[in-house]
Amino acid sequence: GTAPGCRHRTSAMEEHPMLRKLLPAGPLPLPCERDRLLGRRLRLFVYALPWAYNGQVVEYVEQRAHDLLHVNCHYLREDTCPNRGFSHLENLRSHCTDVPIMSKLLQAATIVQQPERADIFLVPFLLGCNAMLGWGHGMTRVNAAAHHAFFDNFDRFSREHLPHFSRWPHRHLFLFPLDSMFMPKWLGGSMLAHTGAGYRNRSRIDVPIPYLVSLPKEALSAPSSASPRTNTVFLMASPSRNKVREELARQLREAAARGRSDPSLPRVELYETDPRKENAMPFSTVDTIRRMQKTIFCVAPTGDSDGFTQRFYYILSAGCIPVRVDTYYPTLSFGRVAWPFKQSVQWHRAVLLLPPDRLRRDGLMPTLANISAARIAAMQAYIQAEVRPRVLFDYSGSAPDAFSAFLTELLHLSDARLGQLDKRKHPGHPGGHLAT
Repeated sequence: GTAPGCRHRTSAMEEHPMLRKLLPAGPLPLPCERDRLLGRRLRLFVYALPWAYNGQVVEYVEQRAHDLLHVNCHYLREDTCPNRGFSHLENLRSHCTDVPIMSKLLQAATIVQQPERADIFLVPFLLGCNAMLGWGHGMTRVNAAAHHAFFDNFDRFSREHLPHFSRWPHRHLFLFPLDSMFMPKWLGGSMLAHTGAGYRNRSRIDVPIPYLVSLPKEALSAPSSASPRTNTVFLMASPSRNKVREELARQLREAAARGRSDPSLPRVELYETDPRKENAMPFSTVDTIRRMQKTIFCVAPTGDSDGFTQRFYYILSAGCIPVRVDTYYPTLSFGRVAWPFKQSVQWHRAVLLLPPDRLRRDGLMPTLANISAARIAAMQAYIQAEVRPRVLFDYSGSAPDAFSAFLTELLHLSDARLGQLDKRKHPGHPGGHLAT
């Protein structure tokens, strides 16, 4: 349906010609009214890349979702698609944050044709969705020629398709929702919308974004603050990923056993999964979120790469306090790690950091026992009011969401950082944001 005060999703195609060139016909994620107003300040130059870099990818993935999952919705452009569990295809979709971001950005920003007037140059290559085409699970790289043209010889690609890249690389925005360790070195001077958690640009113009978390309709509304949280710790993960996960599982197994023998002790829920199985998770998405909603602390270890994992955002959606155990940047504070949306979220008010050395030295359960009830309540309230709305996407455009926080980051960088980089690269040049 159409949200109050919002245009119908299909009518946006008619109002924004660029959308018709980059995305298939059909419904679109809409920006909210706040973003339409703020977005007017952002002057966006959009490259007309071939269909194989954007629309073809969306068409193909949505058709495969129809074939494999038998869904009748537009899998990447509607949030009504049922999330049937932690399936391989659902995991792949989590890297398609680029679709709602690009759709909303093209509707909210002021599109300009003159490069000298642009604050930001959008490269409309859906790099997250494109990546999933090469990961199997029923997918085929249908755009192989375009993919290899970009990755095999970017210098040639940029000369042919991005004529302003050599002059303003730092103003070029690439939507690349993979973890930061997978970012190509040759894009290190640009604005990279990756999923964290390391900075890839020395000037810190990275724009980290969340994974795309698709909540089942039963979990769309925020958890009630009045609902009691009867469990102390929850973790559902494979302990085999690394030694730190093995240590976490060992400590939680022992704590769970103590709790079973003495009900007065903190209650722990630990579910050890086997990634070799087709569907390794013992619970559906709904059941998992409900368990998180009954828990105070949810452990969020890093996985096979350095980003924040889907788990981190499911935890936040459930109003649980994440306990991040980071094996990639264990000695770095909040300020030195590429967390999403730092202009909008004060992450130290929402997340506990437990470095691996403290995990081994002090232990998980003793560390959590030292967190005061007042601090727990304050963190829960902050997650509910400030963090949850900024890491989830509202496709209807009825309220500010993760895109709103993304837009805030772009405006901050445009106002505070990009002009300085113009002067370094071209002394005496006023920069796109100041040009008239």
